[in-house]
Amino acid sequence: MEKQIIESDPSDILELDIFATHYGPEEAVQQLIEVKSGKWGFTDLFKVVGWMEYLGLERGAFFMTRWDDRESAQRKMEPLGLDVVCFDDFGAAPRLFTEKGFGSFAEPRLIGLWRHSYGVERKFVKLIHQKERAGAEGAKAAKTYHRQINNGTFFARAPEESLALLYDAYREHPKLALGYAREIDGAGFDPHTPASDSPSYKTALRNGTHPEVQACMYLEHRARLAILKAAVDYALAHPDGPPEFRVSEDGKSFFFQGLAYHVLPETFHDGIGWLRKQSNFRRYATFWQQFLWGWGGFYLEDRAEEEFEWMAQYSGIPAGEIPTALEAFDRFFPIAGDWLTTPGSTDIHMLKMVPFIFQGIGAHQRRIQYNLSALRPSAPYTIPDLARRISCAVDFLL
Repeated sequence: MEKQIIESDPSDILELDIFATHYGPEEAVQQLIEVKSGKWGFTDLFKVVGWMEYLGLERGAFFMTRWDDRESAQRKMEPLGLDVVCFDDFGAAPRLFTEKGFGSFAEPRLIGLWRHSYGVERKFVKLIHQKERAGAEGAKAAKTYHRQINNGTFFARAPEESLALLYDAYREHPKLALGYAREIDGAGFDPHTPASDSPSYKTALRNGTHPEVQACMYLEHRARLAILKAAVDYALAHPDGPPEFRVSEDGKSFFFQGLAYHVLPETFHDGIGWLRKQSNFRRYATFWQQFLWGWGGFYLEDRAEEEFEWMAQYSGIPAGEIPTALEAFDRFFPIAGDWLTTPGSTDIHMLKMVPFIFQGIGAHQRRIQYNLSALRPSAPYTIPDLARRISCAVDFLL
């Protein structure tokens, strides 16, 4: 799921509410979804049809909350590939969503969980904009970074072009969160800082303070997720490796098509080679989006088997392959040590740099699943650690 995508050249051309990619067993199906909570008309419908044509999409959807005496819209738009769906009864929304062919819910309570998760994303972006207006250099860089990874790369002509743009943005902001934290400390903003220490950074990691720094952590992982998605798209487009040469129709000249691929980092080349060998790699971007923003970027080590079965139900990756899917960050973004770590006497086995607030979303999901009072963890600080994370997320959202 990609949201709130804006193309500006230099003025706004379009703004997409939701762009969904379903990585099915046969092909990746893309769909544009526009959502209207208030008034709407046929002009809005034809605008979406125009966007579909512009993006080369065969299917789109238009969701709204009332018909406004335009029940004929469903019939008139269907030949154009646009599904018009009215959610006038929110109690029936999940059933209607499924009946209209938009997929089924592995667990209905996830609807509420993802509302909280998307709420955190929106508040992070809003906070960055507020801090940028207040003059924070780190927030200014974070705002630019968000536009690059959320908007700029979306309209690339091919996965390899998107990857090149993503890696350029990634290199410009290698230590965005740490650089912003040092600005808060009074040392000035530097996304390339050679220093590794910052009191603000440490408390943001360990206690969930400084939400603006956590917003930068979110953007850094959001960029990694975008690279992983582009890698999946590239592997699907070129299952046997990058194309090297293409001869012109008259046979008199050739084109070196694989050039964009070869300028990408060696870490990407290694990662894509590993990715192609995995039987369910097409589901990896979906899985990691769930793992980061729904599971909180962690699993409970003493319940790993149960948690992997649970993750398999939601992601479509067999439980036995979940540990392999969790290697993706180590393969594409190698660091000293492993990306997953256990911070002390706790059962929480977590991805480094996941915002404490998103960890709270994941902890809330465990509270619903297990009932924390009956959890019986193997490590002494597991329940207090989960509770702290939940409180941090609640405080931020309220």
